[in-house]
Amino acid sequence: MIPNLPFVVAVFAAPATDVPTEFWQVTPERKGVNAVNPPRGKDRAVLIIPGLKIHPIRPALATRPERRDYQEIGSELVSRLSKDSDVFAFSYAQIVPLDAIVQSPAMRNAITRIKDAGYKEIVLVGHSAGGVIARRFAESCPESGVTKVVTVAAPQGGSELAQFRVGYSKAQAPFIQSLSPEARAEAGPLKLSDKIEMACVVCKLKRLEADGLVSIGSQWPEDCRKLGIPAVLTPVNHWDAMSTPESVQVIADLVREKLTRWNATEVEKARSVLFRE
Repeated sequence: MIPNLPFVVAVFAAPATDVPTEFWQVTPERKGVNAVNPPRGKDRAVLIIPGLKIHPIRPALATRPERRDYQEIGSELVSRLSKDSDVFAFSYAQIVPLDAIVQSPAMRNAITRIKDAGYKEIVLVGHSAGGVIARRFAESCPESGVTKVVTVAAPQGGSELAQFRVGYSKAQAPFIQSLSPEARAEAGPLKLSDKIEMACVVCKLKRLEADGLVSIGSQWPEDCRKLGIPAVLTPVNHWDAMSTPESVQVIADLVREKLTRWNATEVEKARSVLFRE
């Protein structure tokens, strides 16, 4: 069982930098802060990790964890996932580089608490930058117990927009700039264990090679293609990817189903469809 959720913890992800994070159990719904609910007979736990949210007017909001609507009970995503999984959520202050979140004790502790509850499957579902966090955590901590990663509209190859130095506060600059193509390239290619399943939900708008924010080539980058990581195309914009019924159903299906790596022929077929090659 997982006691004393929800809770907030501050960790040192970078020298002299406190990074507040929050980790809580969404379903089964808890009755009071100190309630203890064991898993209700489900073998799978899903951890939802959100992405970037810019706060140009109220920068102080970026300095503390922020829950998203799709992480809460009653959301389309939680409702569908909770049919056959217990759902958890993680949020974090967006004031340090993304990789500092990946390496933080808070992130590791959240996964450890889920693992210690005895789940047979631990699935990380990350939207946008949260997808990059999920992917990088799974590959850097193969012993963590994570069995699957589903990235949704994730700028795994970086976003050109992250190179701009305007439109956001100084507090968020380290996090946003860590999403640039140069920063993601410096992080190195994907080295995911073949024991961990993974899929990329690629979001795309009509007549665009992007979802309105992230290019499809970044959402399903070359290193994922080389490993045969499957991609699922979804016609939805970046911001609605975790809330529209169609895209939520895609996510729920990927969480539930067995995912296998594609062979070279399957990768090339998908490449020709996505990139019109």
